Amino acid sequence: MPRIPSDAEIIAAARELGIEGPIRGAQRSKVAKAIQLAEAMPDDEPGEPGRFVDQITSTHARLIEAGLNTSAADRVVAAIAPAVWRDTN
Repeated sequence: MPRIPSDAEIIAAARELGIEGPIRGAQRSKVAKAIQLAEAMPDDEPGEPGRFVDQITSTHARLIEAGLNTSAADRVVAAIAPAVWRDTN
């Protein structure tokens, strides 16, 4: 069972979400649930888009540094993108 967030945590999370004024009733419950869901999420989730983008862009840059022209590096990266996507997801 998830822990119940404190009043201070609920108020701070509501401010981060752009909720101003008193936080009561259903709105308070929704903010508390959002906190619980955020805590339950893994820190480094597989399939995170940043991993795919980082690998593709770094591969592209290394190909250019190795002497390929931009057009050739583009084609190589396009060819390997599906495999990289599968590996990062």
